[in-house]
Amino acid sequence: MGDLVRGPGPEFGPAESGGPDGPGGERPDSERADGVGAAGEATGPYGGDQGTADDVDGPAAAAPARSRMARRRRALLAVAAASALVACGGLGAATMIKSPAERAAGTAPPHDTLLTAPAALRVLTRSTVTRGLVYPPTRYDVTPAAASADITRLYVSRLSVAAGDPVANGQQLAEVSGQPLFVLAGAVPAYRDIRPGTSGPDVTQLQTALAALGHDRGSDAEGTYGPGTARAVTAFYRALGYPAPTAGPTAQQAVDAAQQAVDADLQAVDALQARAAAPAAASPTATATAGADGAGTTVDGAGTAGQLDDARRKLADDRQALARAQEANGPVVPVGELVFLPVLPAAVTAVNASVGAPVPGPLLSLTSGALAVTGQLTPAQATGITPGMAVEILSEATGGTAKGVVHEVGSPTTVPPAGQVIAIGGGAGSPAPAGGAGNPDGGAPGSGPAAGGAQPGPAYLPLRIDPAEPLPAGFSGQNVRITVEREATAAPVLSVPVAAVYTEASGPAAVTRVDGAGRRITVPVTTGVDADGFVAVTPVDAAKLQPGDQVVVGR
Repeated sequence: MGDLVRGPGPEFGPAESGGPDGPGGERPDSERADGVGAAGEATGPYGGDQGTADDVDGPAAAAPARSRMARRRRALLAVAAASALVACGGLGAATMIKSPAERAAGTAPPHDTLLTAPAALRVLTRSTVTRGLVYPPTRYDVTPAAASADITRLYVSRLSVAAGDPVANGQQLAEVSGQPLFVLAGAVPAYRDIRPGTSGPDVTQLQTALAALGHDRGSDAEGTYGPGTARAVTAFYRALGYPAPTAGPTAQQAVDAAQQAVDADLQAVDALQARAAAPAAASPTATATAGADGAGTTVDGAGTAGQLDDARRKLADDRQALARAQEANGPVVPVGELVFLPVLPAAVTAVNASVGAPVPGPLLSLTSGALAVTGQLTPAQATGITPGMAVEILSEATGGTAKGVVHEVGSPTTVPPAGQVIAIGGGAGSPAPAGGAGNPDGGAPGSGPAAGGAQPGPAYLPLRIDPAEPLPAGFSGQNVRITVEREATAAPVLSVPVAAVYTEASGPAAVTRVDGAGRRITVPVTTGVDADGFVAVTPVDAAKLQPGDQVVVGR
């Protein structure tokens, strides 16, 4: 049967032989098989717009094509990933697998190597190193006391210094309940009120300290409180900004009574002088008496003159008593306001209360004099240490160093090295040792058990040192490193590490020198001073060992 073709009509007929384009089967241009009309419009077999063949088959054919491409890509990526994984695994396995030769090389001991150090010129010092404490030799704990009976409670009304401040002669430290507390130079602590008429070493200290401030004692004898000293005390208090204290109401009452006596004596003398100066004629009775007995006037005149002399002597005595009373009522330096220190300037080490607080006991702690340092030696260390040996003091806390010499090596003791504490003022007692290793101001070296509950430590020999210069204030209270230079070479000597020296089988000492080519040369030597890990050596043949040569110290 021939092919069927769609015609323009409603019926299908047999196709002519020769195909659609053959004779009898040619179609008009508007009905070609590709469905494109002459006018370029898409037409179907039945006419009208039916779309092109690509438009009809494209969407259905494109979806299977995209699916096939996606599957191909996923397969390609899986193959690549598997290849990379296999490659990495092979590389890791290759690094873990070693040949027997490689394993043997990895477990073999290291090659024989030499440790060397240079020979050098050094000053060798044989030394002993120990620990020690730096402390002020004396600490003064100052406790104020009431200067008069009017003061019933002590409160800090002003502070003029703080911890760490220096203190000089005549300087005010504080004000307690309105009264000043000041320091003056003097070896003997104040032990009484210093008032007019008193004498003694404390008065001498007062006069000397005030003179250093420009307040002279005048004509007063040294050690005696007279009018000149009173003027100096008044001027000193005025410079501090306070009125000078006086002796109190009892002394004032004595002055008042003495003044009244002097006033009465003056009146009596005036009256007697007036009677003696009256004319004899003014008294007829006296004249008659004189005429009757011839001696009346003479007796009356003699009596007046005697009375006048007695009145004048009494006046002189009472004037002297008034002067003494006035002196006793002059300016007083109360013991509760005065602090004598033997060495100035001093330093404030502690302030124990603030303004407005009650005085808790010792208000201030002062240290006077250069810092002291005492080392602690074991009996083995003390052997061979003598006075005069050089000493280096190192404070690790500050990084500072100081030089000194050995003063002496003391007797064995268990008391930690420290200074002496002296109480001044209210509640003051005798000097007492105090302290311990943790208290730089504690008990004196070599004294009895320390006060304040400090427990004795292990026995040691105190190494007392004289610093070449006063130690810095920052050293106070520090546990320091003390190096005693026992023996030192006069000049730099050729030296090598101690480990470089060995003894040959034949007996002499030797070192092994390594030259630039790596050859080892045995160099016989004689040894000298050793210190700090080095030993002085003298080669038998000087040319075989020079400064800078490398010597074997280990393998």
